[in-house]
Amino acid sequence: MSLQASPTNSESVALTYFNDYQARTVEAIAERIIPANGADAGAKQAGVVYYIDRTITGFSTGLQRVYRLGLRELESYCDREHSARFVNLTAEQQDNILRKFLGNETGGGAIGHPAGLVQPAAEGLDRDDEGSGIRGEANLEVLRFFFAVIREHTVEGYFCDPIYGGNREAVGWRLVGFPGAQWGYTEQQMRPGFDATVIPIKTLSDLRRDLKNLPDNKQYYANEGK
Repeated sequence: MSLQASPTNSESVALTYFNDYQARTVEAIAERIIPANGADAGAKQAGVVYYIDRTITGFSTGLQRVYRLGLRELESYCDREHSARFVNLTAEQQDNILRKFLGNETGGGAIGHPAGLVQPAAEGLDRDDEGSGIRGEANLEVLRFFFAVIREHTVEGYFCDPIYGGNREAVGWRLVGFPGAQWGYTEQQMRPGFDATVIPIKTLSDLRRDLKNLPDNKQYYANEGK
């Protein structure tokens, strides 16, 4: 499994927290949450792992421990159940693990806490970091918590602005027909039924480059000239 991404800027493909193996595992999990489907890119192509890596070294540093413990417990679980690492399992085996901890694709799973509100010392994660206090059912709780967090981060990384590391080439926005960051919308574009996919996609980086040539605000005024 390669961690190569389309941008050539070395900073856009650098890992700031995960080592290479951790990143490959996170990438593999994210790809099963949002898999590629024909022409539609999955989480791997979108660079979701880079979004997650930047997130837990930036705004969500408190979740580093969730990933560290979760990845360790996942490897222990896979070794017990399959005598293999998660990245070496088949797609079907990986999917079955996700279903166990997240529920099926249509019904979802029971999550004790909204992942976005997780605190560093959340339940089940404030015990001995070497594992001496985490045994049996507690292991499963750690994994349920971990998968809940990574699912939320995967969705965020797939649909965020590319400046945050994910949604490479705006693949998430293209999938849902979202035109991205726009200065505004014309009266015609705001009408019900308008096909937003014909609007050229813009990112925050595009808007920054456009600062010297701002569009005429008159085009966004519905009653202008009437």
